[in-house]
Amino acid sequence: MPPLGLITVAAMCPKHWDLRLIDEADRPVTDKDLAWCDLLMISSMEIQREAVATLLHRARDAGKRTCIGGPYAASHTPELSLICDHVVSGEVEEHFEDLARALEAGTAEPVYVYTDKPDVTRTPKPRYDLLNMNAYTAMAVQFSRGCPFQCEFCDIIVLYGRKPRTKPPDQLISELDSMRAAGWKGEVFLVDDNFIGNHARAKELCVALKAWQEKHGYPISFYTEASVNLAQRQDLMDAMVDANFQYLFLGIETPSDEGLKETHKFQNMKQSLVESVHTLLKSGLWVMGGFIVGFDSDDETIFRRQQVFIEEAAIPWAMVGMLQALRHTALHHRLKAEGRLYENSTTGDNLSVPNFRTTLPRSILVKGYCDLLQSLYSPEAYFTRTLRSLEIWKTRKPQAPAKLSWDLKIKGFFGGLWHLGVKSHYKLPFWKALATIVTRHWREPVKVVHGFSILLAGRHMVNYTEFLTARYRQLDPALLEDPLPVTAAV
Repeated sequence: MPPLGLITVAAMCPKHWDLRLIDEADRPVTDKDLAWCDLLMISSMEIQREAVATLLHRARDAGKRTCIGGPYAASHTPELSLICDHVVSGEVEEHFEDLARALEAGTAEPVYVYTDKPDVTRTPKPRYDLLNMNAYTAMAVQFSRGCPFQCEFCDIIVLYGRKPRTKPPDQLISELDSMRAAGWKGEVFLVDDNFIGNHARAKELCVALKAWQEKHGYPISFYTEASVNLAQRQDLMDAMVDANFQYLFLGIETPSDEGLKETHKFQNMKQSLVESVHTLLKSGLWVMGGFIVGFDSDDETIFRRQQVFIEEAAIPWAMVGMLQALRHTALHHRLKAEGRLYENSTTGDNLSVPNFRTTLPRSILVKGYCDLLQSLYSPEAYFTRTLRSLEIWKTRKPQAPAKLSWDLKIKGFFGGLWHLGVKSHYKLPFWKALATIVTRHWREPVKVVHGFSILLAGRHMVNYTEFLTARYRQLDPALLEDPLPVTAAV
């Protein structure tokens, strides 16, 4: 994924600023880069905290001024202000002109906190021309910010509010045109945390995207994130398919009604979750899912219940994590009031044990989590779940594979065959699954192309599971005990 926040901020910068964009997922910031710049501007998420600290210290040692924004800065402003010259918390569109002027004059404040929610119709087109397009498997664009729901653990509603703000179709299409002009061919991820937060506007966009796709010969395929209640809107599902949306990520979290009630995720309780997933699949939208263990209501059966649900729903890409209390969320406030929060614990990645005292003992939670991952991502289980998902998924016209460059097609195809079909310890299940996909679905190019992509992702899923479970088993046993809380109840 490209750094959409950074290339959007780049579009706000004064025209006379000379910009150099470096995505450290593509290449590192070198000493020459630091020597070249007057100001280093960083955006990151909390999972990148160690790399951020290293880069900020390098810049300070080189005598360079630094400025940081993004989700990590919004949640950890005080700590970052100790190692960064200027910390920006919040959405910056309506303030960036003043901030840039102050940075130029050398009068910028150490900390800026913006709480207003800017009009996204005034957000400039991202500077896609600054990217190394060959570094990415998908491009990114944003349609809306905010989500109408109130999930206790989620910081999206804290960062962006509960009233979705949307761009008009013409604005988003202009961004797609800019992206294509910069040389992009392939998939595009609409990064909205809930694409259907405003049903009417989402449908309006899909109608416009359909017309744009028809005009240009369907050059792009889309995917996005949405809430499960999309399964209750057949008109919206149809409109998404017509615009060549092919798959989406759902925040399912748990099959436990008690867990959903606890976290105020009531939108997931309106109908059977398995039925909702299958409705989406049968309507043309392939499903990924996010899952959480560690809710207060979870007992030792939750791991088996999660496995059974994921298998029954046929979700190959199931992102499972242990619950974390992110700063400023309702969950964080509740646990702090209950005296259960470990303030100094790290959050933001799956290698972190929960940063609060869980009702299920930590040792049981971590073991159950590792067992769950291993059961889901044994090669045989993963490939079997993939085949079931493709059987249920009913693709429809005009869905078509993205028009990838031949270079990417060749690299992906032969690279995948080499790594999974030759080098892996699960080559036989891979070849069997690939043969099944081709023989069953050869009349449906979308299924064959996406099915092959799912199989390729198996390499990551299997390796990641083996890495993660090995790391957990090497943890200091003291970390799996339940220490006394470090915050007092209020």
